[in-house]
Order: sequence, then structure tokens, then C-alpha cells
Amino acid sequence: MRKTLALALGMLALSLFGCGPGGGGLGGEACVLRGSLDSECTLSPGACNPYRVEGDFVIEDTGKLVIEPGVVLEFAQDASLMVTGHGVLRAEGTAADPVVMRGASPQPGYWKGIYFTDANNFENRLVRVEVRDAAGERNWDNGAFGNFRAAVVLEGASRVLVKFTKVWKNAGAGFFIDDEVDLRNDFDDNVVTANQGFPVLIYASRVDQLKAGNDFTGNASGYDYVRVGGGFGEVQDATWKKLNVPYRIFDEVTVADGKTLTIEPGTTLVFEQDAGIFVEGRSGGLHAEGTATERIVFTGLDHHQGYWCGIIFSDSDSFENLLRNVVVEYGGSGQCTQSYSGLKANVLVESAGSGSHQYIRIYDSVIRESAGYGVVVAQETDANDIASDNTFSGNALGDFYREP
Repeated sequence: MRKTLALALGMLALSLFGCGPGGGGLGGEACVLRGSLDSECTLSPGACNPYRVEGDFVIEDTGKLVIEPGVVLEFAQDASLMVTGHGVLRAEGTAADPVVMRGASPQPGYWKGIYFTDANNFENRLVRVEVRDAAGERNWDNGAFGNFRAAVVLEGASRVLVKFTKVWKNAGAGFFIDDEVDLRNDFDDNVVTANQGFPVLIYASRVDQLKAGNDFTGNASGYDYVRVGGGFGEVQDATWKKLNVPYRIFDEVTVADGKTLTIEPGTTLVFEQDAGIFVEGRSGGLHAEGTATERIVFTGLDHHQGYWCGIIFSDSDSFENLLRNVVVEYGGSGQCTQSYSGLKANVLVESAGSGSHQYIRIYDSVIRESAGYGVVVAQETDANDIASDNTFSGNALGDFYREP
């Protein structure tokens, strides 16, 4: 049912905004947005600026909010902007006149943030938008992340394009990106900085949608990482780009059978305790090929032997399996729940049993400080492709072991 507008400015003001009756709450000297929007509304800076958002302002399934360059949305304490279903939020500023969404008081966490909840309309856009003072609400993720705060929350099967947007001075993460979100292959040239949490919380199945042109530096001490959860959704054919911060992985990331995860040269992957990468099935693959000057690094958040599980190839004979000019260190915890051999190694190539096959190539790499072996391969694995030009050191049980 349509809700009645607060008509404090009268119908003349409504015509300036491009909002028809029933489209939400607009009223008062500051152009107040409250309640819900189920029709089309355009906010222009010439009508009144700033606009004030009170409570949870919801763009419903039939609603569309267009925000023009130069518009300022000022949020009351604990207010939010929510987009649901086929509702549309199209906020597009310019370099000279961005769209600004800020708290009525310049305090991190003053307002909740922007929420896209199964908002699957292809028109959703945040382009040259500034979001600050948000992440004031603690959210619950039923998957890997649990409790979190974020200024921009993308949940379910939402579709959103995000470019040239600055998300800063928020009380938690900049973005939360769920495992079904479609970023329209265009999450690029954004600046996510000065936040009290990670710039991005994201599921592994969506990491490949982050482009290399983003700047994720300058957040609170210890938070300059893109934090990656395995959890729901296996990694399909994907390339993880070299970002200007490391990836920080906090559980087991699984590459699906028949798919390949490619890691760009110069990328750093930091693993939290007992996290790891699991390459599944006969044709799942991991292709990590660095260069002499831009090695790919797989390391632990803490530099202790056995801090993380390592890289586990489970009966994979994919010809994409390649570790070249990589560093793998501080693995071998033996706690990966998907491993069935019980062996510990930085790189573990397991066998499913009789008649299985494995394939791995390791060249020009450094394998060190494992709590178990540097590399373990199953009996059927062709070890001729583990070259003598690799460097092994500090591996507690030895550098190389072939299962009998």
C-alpha cells in the first residue's frame, strides 16, 4: 500500500523533486525523506540541499530514487537508506559535484549506512558518491562473517555498479559483499579509506569482481586488507587481481571441480589461523604464476610454522595447476577440515585412492617454514615437474615427501 507523503512544502515543492504522491516522505525545510518510496523520485540540488533522511528510508520493489550531481543527503542518527527487490537507487555525481551521503553529525557510526537487500535491478549505481559517518549498526551474517559493521551492505542477489566512489570515516568496514552479489563487473576506481574496519568484507566467490584500480589503503591500523571468507559459494573460473592491499583469508577457500582460480603476479594472500586453499576434484585448478620481480606470496598472518593449513590439491590432475615464482610459507597446520590424508605441508597434493591421478608443477619458488613438509605429493603424482630450482628452508619434517 502506498504511504502518504508529508506535504510540508506543498505540491509545488513535490513537482520540483519529481516525486509523485505516495512516493515516500518529503517535507519540512530540509526536505525530509522518511518512510518508503514506491514510485519514481528525483532529488536535485536546486530544490533544497541538504536533504535530511530520518529513520529507515526504504526504496521498495516499485520505487526508484535518482540522485543528481551535487545533492547532499544528511542522515539523522541511526537512519539508513535501504533498497529492496526491483527498487532502484541511481546516485551519480561528477568529479566536481559528487553525491554526498553523510551524518548530520560528523561522527563515525552516526547513521547505519546503505543497504541493498536482494536489490537485483540492473539500474542500481553508485558513481562518484561520497559515503561517510556510517556503519553505526551491527549486522549479522548467517555465513562466515557473523557480526559485522559496514557503511555499504550488499546482501543476497543484489546488483550494483560502484565506480569513483569514496567510502571513508565510517565506524566499521567500507563494504560488505555477500556471496551472490553481482557488481556488474565494474567495482573500480573507488577509494575506501580512513575506516575503522576493513575496506571490504567479501566472499571468495565474488573476489574476482574487484578491479585493480581501487585504493583500499589508509584504514585503521591492522585493517588494510580485503578480508575474504570461503564459506558459501565455491570459487568458479576467476582471476584475483593484484590489489594495493593483501587479501586476508580467514577460513577455507574452495576452488570448484572443473574451475580454475588464477592469481595475478605480485598478489599477496595472507591466511588467518587454520585457513587455507582447497582445490577440489579431478579438474579443479590453481594457477599462480608470478614473475622474478613480482612474486605471488602465500603467507600466514602470524609468522609461525603451522599457522595456516597450506594449499591442498585434492586428487586434481588439472594442467592449470602451476606454482611459479611464488612464496609459500608458515603453513602445515594440519587442521584443514577438507583434507583427508592427515599429512601436513605448505603444498599438499592428495590422492583419493586407487586409480586416482594428480598433476602439479612447481618452479622458481620458495617453500619454507612449514610445520610439516614443504611439499607432499601422492604416489601417482609426476614429481618431475617439481623443479630443482625451487628453494626449500626451515620445513620441520623435510622439504619433500612422496606418499608410499
